[in-house]
Amino acid sequence: MPSTEPALASARSERLVSLDVFRGITIAGMILVNNPGSWSRVYPPLRHATWHGWTPTDLVFPFFLFIVGVAMAFSFGKRAAQRQGTALRVAHVLRRTVVLFLLGLIMGGFTNWRLIGPYVLVIVGLGFLFADEPVLSWPSAGRIRARKAVAGLALVGGVLWFVLDFAWFQESSIRVPGVLQRIALCYFIASIIVMICGTRGRVLCVLGLLIGYWVIVANVSAPAGYSADLEGPGGLLHDWIDAALLGDHLYRHRPDPEGLLSTLPAVATTLLGVLTGSWLRSGRDRTEKVVGMFMMANLAVFAGWCMGHWFPINKKIWTSSYVVLTAGLALHFLAMCYYWIDVRGRRRWCFPFVVFGTNPILVFFASGLVAVTMARCRFATADGGLISLKTWIYRNLFVSWAGELNGSLAYALAYITLWCLLLVPLYRRRIFIKI
Repeated sequence: MPSTEPALASARSERLVSLDVFRGITIAGMILVNNPGSWSRVYPPLRHATWHGWTPTDLVFPFFLFIVGVAMAFSFGKRAAQRQGTALRVAHVLRRTVVLFLLGLIMGGFTNWRLIGPYVLVIVGLGFLFADEPVLSWPSAGRIRARKAVAGLALVGGVLWFVLDFAWFQESSIRVPGVLQRIALCYFIASIIVMICGTRGRVLCVLGLLIGYWVIVANVSAPAGYSADLEGPGGLLHDWIDAALLGDHLYRHRPDPEGLLSTLPAVATTLLGVLTGSWLRSGRDRTEKVVGMFMMANLAVFAGWCMGHWFPINKKIWTSSYVVLTAGLALHFLAMCYYWIDVRGRRRWCFPFVVFGTNPILVFFASGLVAVTMARCRFATADGGLISLKTWIYRNLFVSWAGELNGSLAYALAYITLWCLLLVPLYRRRIFIKI
């Protein structure tokens, strides 16, 4: 295999390689836990905690939100250095929020094309609208005007399709919350806070979100008489809010792990990433940055553990103790990556994770759609039954030599490897799909 050093050295000059590696490891973790060969054959560390407590799997999503915050500090700093106007920055934030949210809905509604058609049209329309600046303009140049016209038609068409066919959306029971949807909401709210507040204001927002959420959960209850079939012993308030606003468009196991109320502390996770990114962007010495990150990481882990005695660590309702603990662990992981990769320059080992980390949303979205397609593609067996393509591959290519449990893990690892190989040509050609 040719050396990866030149490519990684070039990448380093353009972006923080350790952040790409951390992001890549996190995305690989997402694919790993989402794609076992069989859901009934999964090692316990690769499952979520049933209610209180945590497993390694419960670290994946908060790590990614933390990374979103770190990246925001760099991207917003770059836009500020370019003296980009507030209106344009808000427009880009809105576009990214909408696209991320709609991509999540497409993943949830795939392969119902009547359902996801409006979302695809809106994403296409936004792509053409933002292809040329000023965004809201009617230029004289023919090609640019044509792109703006296509954007308008796609956006209007998508909105009208959704409104006129709203009954189909209601009947579909498509899940509205989701991973990409939560990322979109956290990104949007954190972006507004970052544009309005300085460092002190962001710290106060984190404290307000964590303490305020704690107070709400401890003192506010669902209306008397409300009951639901919940997976855990708590979360009735969360489920009541979600059901009141979203109806049946929720996850089958309640309360929804990406519900509305628990999005508030998830915003705090993102803001803690922003504060970390600001520390990394500062003019301090690299050694001072590493020492500072490790010190704050230790403090956060200890604080989160202590908080857990009063407000238990819980991923499904994203408790405040969970936010502080996972932010501390994320900071530890980033500090190790930063020291080893950007300070010590040890980069050869991390090439596969850089590949994942430079196209994270693309690989998460595409791997999810392919997984759904393989699960729904079925064909007849010799005994007259039906078997999905995924199950056939799992049984014949993995169970046959590794057994059911290890074969399930081997299937997930092979799926990660496949996507890494598919992304390498994009990385070699410097093609990074940005949302």
